Formats: sequence, C-alpha cells, structure tokens
Amino acid sequence: MIKVWLWRGEAAELKELRGADRMERAGRRRQDAQLRSDKAGAVGMRLPQLGDVILASSLYETIDERRYSGMRVLNAGAAAFAEKNVSQLESDWRLAGLQISEKPLENERVYRVCMVDLEPVSLRRINRYGDEAGDELLSAGISAESRHRIGAWPQDTVLRRVMRAAARAVYTAGLDLGEADIAVSGDGIAVVRAVWPQLRDARLEAAALGELAAWHAAGEAAEDRRRILLGADPEFALLTPSGKLASASRFFGAGVGGAAGSDALLVGRRLLYPVAELRPAPAESPAALAANLRRLLARAAGKVREPGLRWVAGAMPVPGLALGGHIHISGAPLSGRLLRLLDRCAAYPLALVEDPAGRRRRPRYGGLGDFRLQQHGGFEYRTLPSWLVSPAAAKAAFALALLCAREAERMPRLPASSDAFRQAYYRGDRETLAGCLDDIAEAIASTPSYGELAMYIEPLFEAARQGKTWDESQDIRTKWRIPVASIRSISEK
Repeated sequence: MIKVWLWRGEAAELKELRGADRMERAGRRRQDAQLRSDKAGAVGMRLPQLGDVILASSLYETIDERRYSGMRVLNAGAAAFAEKNVSQLESDWRLAGLQISEKPLENERVYRVCMVDLEPVSLRRINRYGDEAGDELLSAGISAESRHRIGAWPQDTVLRRVMRAAARAVYTAGLDLGEADIAVSGDGIAVVRAVWPQLRDARLEAAALGELAAWHAAGEAAEDRRRILLGADPEFALLTPSGKLASASRFFGAGVGGAAGSDALLVGRRLLYPVAELRPAPAESPAALAANLRRLLARAAGKVREPGLRWVAGAMPVPGLALGGHIHISGAPLSGRLLRLLDRCAAYPLALVEDPAGRRRRPRYGGLGDFRLQQHGGFEYRTLPSWLVSPAAAKAAFALALLCAREAERMPRLPASSDAFRQAYYRGDRETLAGCLDDIAEAIASTPSYGELAMYIEPLFEAARQGKTWDESQDIRTKWRIPVASIRSISEK
C-alpha cells in the first residue's frame, strides 16, 4: 500500500500519514507523532518503501533524492525555490515565456490557483489585497478516475488560460505542490503575480495529498496491465525554389482532420494554414511509429504535384516559422516527475543536435514542461522541435519519450537538475547544456527499458557529443527514402 510521508528537513525525521483523516489532523497541528528512522526498526514501525510518496515540505534544507531512491519525492525543489529572490524567480518565468506584471492590468481579475502535481485542485477569485473575493470556482479531486481529465477543467476559456499559466508558473519554479496568483486582463492576457511552495489551506493540502496517495496506489496496481502508446503530430513546411513558403492548405486542405493536414497560423487578422502536419496512427514502439510516419509522408508526396517544392522540418527552417514535433502519450499517468524527465532526457539532447537557429523558437514555442491534455485521457508533450528532419532523429525522440513514460516512477533520480542547464536550454548555450549529457546517459542506462531502446538513443547522444547538428535546409524526403519526383499516391494503389 502506497503511503505519503512528510519530510521536515532532517534526514532522520519522517512523518507517516495514513489517509485523508490522519493527514488533515497532521495538517492542522503539524506536530503529529514523528517517527525516527533509526528507532523505527527496533519497534517494528514501517519505514518508507519503494513506491511511497514523500512531500519535502521544508523550505530550508534540500532532500537527498538518492537516499530515497525509488520513492516519489514531491517539492524536492522547495529549498532551491526559497533561496531565490523575486527578481530571480521572475527571470525564470520570463525565460519560460510567462508574462510578469506588477502593475494592475486593464479590467483585471486575479485568481488564486492551488496546484498538486500539475492538477489544479482549487481556483478562487481574490482581490488586490489577496483576500477571497468570491465563491470557489473549482474544487477538483485527483482520484484515479478524475485526475488529468480534460473535462474536469472549467469550460470557460479564460479560466482555462489562468490554470495553464498557474501550472507553468509552479512547474517552472521547480515545485510539484504550490499556489499561484494569476492576473488576467480584460482581453484575456494572463500574467504571474506570485507563487508559494505550499498550500496555505492545511485542510485542502491534507485532502489533496490523501487523494494523490490513492491515485499512486491505483496506478501501481494497474502498472502490469498498462499499455503505453505513442502518437505524434510533427510539422513540416513546403518551400518554393526561391525559398518562399508555399501554403500547405493548397495540397492538404485547411484544418486538422485526417492523417495529413495543415496547421493554422494567425498573421495580422488573417487565419492562414502554411504548415503541413502529419498524424500517424499510434504505436507501441519507435520503429512502428516511424513506419507509420513514412507511409503518411509517401501519401503526402502523392498530393503535392509540384516537384520543385522542398520539404523542410526542424525547429525553425524558415526565419520566424517555428515547427513542432509533438509526441502523444497514453497509458502512462501524467505527473510532474514524468514531465521533468521528458524535458531533461528528451528536450535537452534534441536541443544539442538541432540547428543553432532553432534557439529563436524559444520561449514562445518549445517551453519546458509544455503539455496539453487529450480527450482520450492521455497527453501531448509539446516542447520538442520537429524531429521529422530524419528517421534517426524521430526514432530517438520516440525512444526517449517511451523510456521516460515507462520509467517515470522507477528511475532512481532525476538527472540534469542544475538550473544552469535549464537556462542554457532557453538561451541556446550549447557548451553549458552539453555538460548534462553524461548525467542523462547514466540515468537512462540504469533503467530496465534502456536495453531495448538503446539502438535508437545512442546515435543521438553520440552526435551530440561530437557537436553535430541537423541541417534544416535539406529536403526531408531524402532521408525518409521518399522519391522526390514521385507524384503517385500510395493510397491510390
């Protein structure tokens, strides 16, 4: 049975919390019976075990995740958060593409959002003094049935924007549990005002942690039956011989329907569809998903009857045009830990091999921890550039995502945890970012999944070590073995 423990800053002191009622009392008094690990064995008391959840509630000492290998540590970054001043926190948020403003916005409303492991559990309107100014607008459970279900969020688009900003702000601050004050203007612009590394309502925190423990227990029970599927929707662009962008909607239609289509872009007041997008059937392995992609590329080649066009992908093959390589994951529960693993084990290595011009894609696109819930119950990881540049890059991205999804709760530690690497990622500082590669390689190589996936991952890491980058000017059909002169659609066969 998974349990949640509170850790208060001394490695020998843990507090065991047995369910929501006990947690609620502990939340009120904070002096419930403490349990010392050096004495617990002598009296037969249960110590934290593999799979347990530990909430690092101390803001003054850093918990050593290596000591609690195999256990889920929440708010391990609380101490590092407490050491930063307001200016440093605001710099972190700006790097991540979040907007900051101390001045009142026009017709602003301010909301306080309580987040527990990427899940908003409470949303309230507050006034300029931080006092509650209305009824609670959201009070969501995080049970196995409701957690991270898109239908559990408010339907109001502005409130959803508020909650997305809160999730990004808390996540960027290095926290799994916290509160965020988000102001939104009359025209829907959301800005971050403040973040706290805890829920100040002890009863709410106790109830949320109790439900989180039950959710972890349900996930552990279902792990053997879990089937993880990967999907994707990579983007690419069509260029004329003169280097101008040819609208993808001419060939694939406007909108998101079908296996191949075009993505919308607002230019001034005009909605254009210049970017092509593939939507392959999901698969359980990197090779199978890459094969599905190649079939779609071949079909797309049959629809583009202008052989003079060049097909390009990557991060920003055309100045000002950012492309994405979103990966869809279903069957693996979304958590802050999984999201951080995807950032560090997939986004960092791919950033090392992308064209240097790709740096300009961030932070508006490619922000760390960028996800979107899906109607099918899974989620879309949106940080990566378009790895459609080659089958090798695509398979490496798929393999790293699959490894993270499988091993999120079992990987002994989170690699590349230094703030310097996060900053280097946003700033395009390849020399500093390369310093995390060996740490990531060591962490993923220690997992049971690595042996099966190493053949896809190791070429990417070797290229990154050698300082190689992909060429975004090359026609992607060459490496995918799609005949450039072909105009006959495979679908017509």
